[in-house]
Amino acid sequence: MTHDMEHSLYGHLRERFGDEAGWPEATTLIVPYLRIVVDALGPEDAVTFLTAVRGALDEETARAGTIHLGFGAHLWSRLDALSWDGSPARASAWEAALAMHRLATLIPSAGLAELVDVALRSCRTLRVPAGR
Repeated sequence: MTHDMEHSLYGHLRERFGDEAGWPEATTLIVPYLRIVVDALGPEDAVTFLTAVRGALDEETARAGTIHLGFGAHLWSRLDALSWDGSPARASAWEAALAMHRLATLIPSAGLAELVDVALRSCRTLRVPAGR
């Protein structure tokens, strides 16, 4: 992760959640995985990937209480539609997304969707410089 990305991601997280010392445990555990996604993919591909993650989370929420295949299947179907290949960087992002989801399952108050939204804002800030 570049210094600019780290600053941007943590800046957006601090803006939303305050000083790191006061972050909930779930946030401190999930943020390193967001960093893995952005570091592995870069801001441009991270936006595509995190948008798919957000969509999979929304679908999982919408299907709660019904029989469905779960987050991983919902994410895969979104990535498959994008012709997502299995490069090492993308595999790393995939595994990070599964780990984030697992942590959010173990700590129900994790707010994974909100954390993904913050990471998306951060990536978009870097992707489209201010003043454009």
